[in-house]
Amino acid sequence: MSSKLSELIRELDRQKQMYHEKLLSVDGEFSLMLRSFQIYDLMIDISNLLIPEFFMSSLLGSLTFSLDLSELEPLNLEFDFRFPTLDEWMAGVSIVIEKIVPDYAYSLNDFIMRNIKDLYQGDIFRSLVSKCVYGKSAYGKCYADPQAVREFLRASLYKIFNKHYTYTQRRLALDSLAETLDLNISLVRMLHDKISMTITLQTECFTLGYSVLSKSRLCQSTHHSPQLGILPYVDYDGNVSEVQITKLADVQFGFILGTSVLGFSYLMPKEDIYKSVFKELVKGSFVYGSPEVFDALKEKLERFRRRISITPQAFSNYVRGDEATDYHKADRTEIWGELMSMRYTSEAYVDAFIRSMMPDLDPFTRRKYITAALQLIGHVGKRHRWGFNVYKTLEEQDLKDQWISYWKGQGLDPSILENLYENMKTWLPDFIRRKLDLGRKLRLERLKIPLD
Repeated sequence: MSSKLSELIRELDRQKQMYHEKLLSVDGEFSLMLRSFQIYDLMIDISNLLIPEFFMSSLLGSLTFSLDLSELEPLNLEFDFRFPTLDEWMAGVSIVIEKIVPDYAYSLNDFIMRNIKDLYQGDIFRSLVSKCVYGKSAYGKCYADPQAVREFLRASLYKIFNKHYTYTQRRLALDSLAETLDLNISLVRMLHDKISMTITLQTECFTLGYSVLSKSRLCQSTHHSPQLGILPYVDYDGNVSEVQITKLADVQFGFILGTSVLGFSYLMPKEDIYKSVFKELVKGSFVYGSPEVFDALKEKLERFRRRISITPQAFSNYVRGDEATDYHKADRTEIWGELMSMRYTSEAYVDAFIRSMMPDLDPFTRRKYITAALQLIGHVGKRHRWGFNVYKTLEEQDLKDQWISYWKGQGLDPSILENLYENMKTWLPDFIRRKLDLGRKLRLERLKIPLD
C-alpha cells in the first residue's frame, strides 16, 4: 500500500470519528440541542427575511406563466414531523420528517379566485394561456414547453438567486441556462429584475404584511407623485436602478416600462389587486383582514419556527444506542465515510487529468477545474435539494454546453472542459447512481420503506 493511500485512509478514519462525535454521539446531540437554543433568535430573524423574499418572488410564476402554486418552488415546499413509533425508535429513528402539500399550494384558478379582487379576475382569466393537454386542448389556445424550460421557470430561476449571492455568478448561471434553453434574453432580464425588485422591496420600501418592522425602511417618495415610492434594485447588468411603485403586486405582476416584456405583465390600477378577506376576529366580530396569500406566508413562517425545535433530532437521526457509543458500529458514519471517499476519489481523478493536460497550471486554477467537476456531479446528483431538476431534465449535449458555458465565463479553458467532460461521462452515471443510493438507503431501511 502506498504511503499516500494509507495516509488518506487514516485521515478519512479521523474525519469519520470527528463526524460521529459532533453529530451522532450522545454528547454531540446534547451539544446540538444547546446550540439550537443559542441560535434560535438568529434563525427567527433570518427566516423573517429570507422566507418571505422567496415566497413572494416565486408567486411571479403564477400569473406570468400560468403556473399552479403547487408547481412553484420553494413556495410549495413544506414539511411536517412526527415522533417515531416504538419500533422506529428501537431502529434509531429520533424524528420522522415528511414532505407535505400545504393548503395554500392550490391551482392557479383558485389563487385568482381567492386572492384577486373580483373586479380584475375576468381580465386576468381572459389573458391566461393554459398548457396543452393532449386530446383536450384546442390548437392555438394553449402552449407547450420543454420540460427543462418549465423546470427553469417554476424553480431553478429562484434557486439561482438563493444559491448565487454575488451578481457575477448569478448572471453567468442565468446566461448559460438561457443560452442552452434558447430563452428570450429580454424575458430572462425581466424575470431577474422583477425578482430583484421583490427581494429589495422587503427592506427598502416598507410593505405591510411583507416587510419586517425595524428591518425595513420607509419608501422614499417622489416630488411629483407623493403616492409613489422609489424602489432601488440591482438590474440584470449589475447596475443600481430605480423604479416607482405603489404596492407589492406592481413588482410581481405589473408592467414596468423598460423592464417588462409585452404579453408577460399587466397594467396595474392604482389600488391593490389583492383582496382583503372577511375574517372572524373574535366570536361574532368580523373584520377585513389581510389577503389570503399573506396568511399563507404567515403559516409557512410558523411551520419553520416549529421545526427549529427538532434540529438536534434531525441532525442525529437514524442512530441506535449502540451506534451512538462507537463510531465503528454506526451505519451513518460508514455511509458518510463512503460518500467522502467517493468525493476524494473524484477530486483525485480530475486533479490527475488536469495535471496530465496542463502540467504547469497553477494550483488555484487547477482547483477551479476540480470545483467545476464537483458542480457537475452535484447538479445531476442532488437527492433532495429543490431547484436542480432543470439540470436532470437537460439532454446530455445541452447539459454539457451549459456547464462549459458557465465555467468558460469563470475563466476556464473550454477545450480542457470539453475533454474533462468526455472523460467524466464514462464513469459519471454509475457514480451518481451509487451516490443517490447511499444517501437514501439508511432512511428507508430504518423506516422499513421498500427500496424501489
